[in-house]
Amino acid sequence: MEGLTAIPNTMKGLQIKQFKKPYHYSKDIPVPKIVHDNDVLIKVAVAGYCHTEMMVQNGEFESKMGTHNKLPLIPSHEGTGIVVAVGSHVSHVKVGDRVGSIALKNPCGRCSDCKMGVSKYCEIQDMTGVTSNGAAAEYMVADSKSTVPLPSNLTFEAAAPLMCAGATMYCGLKTANLLPGQTVAIIGAGALGHLGVQFAKCMGLRVVSVDSRQAPLDLVKKLKYAPDYALDATKGVEYALKEIGGEGVDATLMATDAIPAYEYGLRLTRKHGTFVVIGQPFDPIPIHYNWLVFRNLTIKGSLLSDGQMAREMVDLVSEKGIEVKTRTYALEDVETLMRDYHKEDHAGKLVLRVSEDL
Repeated sequence: MEGLTAIPNTMKGLQIKQFKKPYHYSKDIPVPKIVHDNDVLIKVAVAGYCHTEMMVQNGEFESKMGTHNKLPLIPSHEGTGIVVAVGSHVSHVKVGDRVGSIALKNPCGRCSDCKMGVSKYCEIQDMTGVTSNGAAAEYMVADSKSTVPLPSNLTFEAAAPLMCAGATMYCGLKTANLLPGQTVAIIGAGALGHLGVQFAKCMGLRVVSVDSRQAPLDLVKKLKYAPDYALDATKGVEYALKEIGGEGVDATLMATDAIPAYEYGLRLTRKHGTFVVIGQPFDPIPIHYNWLVFRNLTIKGSLLSDGQMAREMVDLVSEKGIEVKTRTYALEDVETLMRDYHKEDHAGKLVLRVSEDL
């Protein structure tokens, strides 16, 4: 293992010690060690916070933790920082590199998904901040295949949301498989949606952004790559169809977990169109057979970009100057962050500054 000196034995960070309980802030968590040859140790600068963090805290992924992962668990699956040590098989990143890390970690390499080249669906792998320790502490271990070198014009704050929110929306647009000039609706203009709007515009798509809250709609209207339409969902789908014209959109990306929004999105999608589920509502999503049988919609799910696709996405952000709207909090102020996350006027992405010296 190659590494830097002066890596401490303990670190500050947040932990989930019991599901459905508040985070525990500690200053004496053991610094993790590299276990696999493809691992890297990252000194964390910034950790993102999103809806998945609430799901993890509530224990919704406990069944996926396996026998080797136990509480306490360090949250956050969106980390950025500096590589401070690398495993013996790591080649594409080195000590001192600025990187981000997506959540995918150590797929088995033996299952049918891994053999097909879609290891992100491997059921044996870990996911940082979800089933294994994540970025809300001063150091984290990541899979080098899931690390993304960061261009110099991307701050750690801007890059952290790209490791999930950005990577998820980018993959969703790729899943929709649209051609330039076609129309995509993105339901939800928040942390994921404001990035998806800009990706879609840079792909040459006609973009409809929809939300029921005014604050995120105001945010997307002011972006460098603003949507063609920013629509208030409370005015109803007939209003939206009249505004955009035609028979509906070619594809709809559901970047929300609000169940009523799914019927809205289905109605907004034209016959033979594509409906991509990205949000993860707790309750089952009701989809009437009419959308499948008589409107011939193709309904797909989209998980997360793999390492290669995430690097492509980061390059696009860097090249086009895509804006990542964030608000930064100190690690120990996580409860304030969580309160702000649920406010009506919340827009953009909330992140934790973990290390002040990076």
